[in-house]
Amino acid sequence: MSNYKIPDSVLKDDFISFKESYKKFINKEIDEATFKAIRVPYGIYEQRERNTYMIRVKTNGGQISPKQLLGLSKFAKKYANLKLHITTRGGIQLHYAKLEDLCEIIESMHSIGITGRGSGGGTVRNIASDPLSGVAQDDVFDVQPYANALTTKMLELKDSFNLPKKYKIAFSSSGADRAMASITDVGFIARIKDSKKGFIVYVAGGMGAKSRLGYKLFDFIPDNEAFLVAEAVKQIFNRYGDREKKSQARLRFVAEKLGEEELTRLILEEIRILRNSIDWEINVESSTLELPILNDLELPTMNDSHKLWWDRFANPQKQKGYFYLKVPLKLGDIPCELAEKLAIHLEDTPSGSICFASNQNLYLRHLTPKKALELYSLILELSPQSLKPTIIGDMVACTGAATCQLGIARPRGAVLAIEEYLLQKNIDLDSLQGFRIQMSGCPNSCGNHATANLGFFGKAKKQGDYSYPAYNIVVGAVIGEGKTRFAKKIADISAFRLPEFVYAVLKTYLEVKNIYPRFEDWIDADGEEKIIAIAKEYKEIPDFEQDKRPYYDYTSDKLFGVSMKERGIGEENNLSRNK
Repeated sequence: MSNYKIPDSVLKDDFISFKESYKKFINKEIDEATFKAIRVPYGIYEQRERNTYMIRVKTNGGQISPKQLLGLSKFAKKYANLKLHITTRGGIQLHYAKLEDLCEIIESMHSIGITGRGSGGGTVRNIASDPLSGVAQDDVFDVQPYANALTTKMLELKDSFNLPKKYKIAFSSSGADRAMASITDVGFIARIKDSKKGFIVYVAGGMGAKSRLGYKLFDFIPDNEAFLVAEAVKQIFNRYGDREKKSQARLRFVAEKLGEEELTRLILEEIRILRNSIDWEINVESSTLELPILNDLELPTMNDSHKLWWDRFANPQKQKGYFYLKVPLKLGDIPCELAEKLAIHLEDTPSGSICFASNQNLYLRHLTPKKALELYSLILELSPQSLKPTIIGDMVACTGAATCQLGIARPRGAVLAIEEYLLQKNIDLDSLQGFRIQMSGCPNSCGNHATANLGFFGKAKKQGDYSYPAYNIVVGAVIGEGKTRFAKKIADISAFRLPEFVYAVLKTYLEVKNIYPRFEDWIDADGEEKIIAIAKEYKEIPDFEQDKRPYYDYTSDKLFGVSMKERGIGEENNLSRNK
């Protein structure tokens, strides 16, 4: 099984209730605020453009079957804007849906075994999982079945949809912590102890206006206790999370208020109670994937373009002879027509072959070299980034002010501008494989800027009488069990001068990369001071009368000051309080 199961309580009771509320809203029997509190827990958000909606899909660990990808693509063509957008938790979003189509979209999703229930608001959100779980060379064991089972179990529980705010769970299959389990509400990192499967557990982490690293709750729990622990933490969060101040409602604020020692005591007591009062065992299906044994392990002959692509994006799995491909998606988008083609081409691949990741890219797994090369032309069609160095396709940006009510800046446009600028320069981008540039349109960290090597989050600045878009600069994050740290805010830069600033930073780092192979080591030496100096060098922008361009954001035809006046109130922060 590569996905979760939707319980009847969601398919029938919850959906019937949603349709009744929807009908009342259409007939003006309930107001907009009341309906918002009902639709947001279904992952349905109104966009910045009035009467258009974003619908978020719970993919669970980013995995989706070819049949589901094909179905979603058809739904997006019919109801949305002809694209599937990949989120920074490996989920999928449909944009520009219409009010009159909401019930049909939910019903269509349910027909192919996926739901938006629990994709927004104060709910147990899409469970993140390591995109390389089960295939990576450093894989301890496959954690995806645990994410599936936990999702199914949480969907069955009514109180999973009435929490103070979002509750996030993550599973990583190794200490590399590719699912960022060490910085989420409750995170599980695979570990073997005395030949038994289990997890290291972190709690009370998260990113946003006030990010916090998780702390280690357990050095080891048996694997069958994952739900027991996650449910206990959920109950404490439900009890102690702040339902009045939504900006301080996350579990990390409970940890700040109570202290780690007291929070730990409460969780341990809750585990003791639940162990004796609920059915906490979860049904974890076998994670052993039986791939056919390959006799011919030689790579086929490749031309130069194939070989460059292969060297950049193909990696051997732990299963001998099989490979996974990273397919970088421009701005995290897949055109529906091409998603349909891909789904059809992958119909005969093993379970778990399609996986979306937090870097908004696609991983195709369990491929023989022959199958991978057969996909080459289609991959280039859906992924122009596959012809470019990996640093280009690995840039992450949230949707920002283009659609989000809370957005200040437009990081998607900024990423395109950075890409264009870098590709014009004589710089060895291929030597920066794995480098993370991540951008958020506001402090809320939807672009995961706090985990970047070089990150940015949007802000507004003013020169004379005119506002202009700008970004705070953060540097030096490290991800890994026991060594995770957030990027540090050190300066700011105008959006207009961002591309040349990024180029200057990368160029300066490459000059010393032989001394500091890891970017964070350079930051800890003298890199931070050098980047601050570069930011000062590129700080100035012309006055409005001299050049109007800095006062418009990328991809916007409105003055930034005008755009800021259209900024709304976050859908989640404006919900009716759940008591």
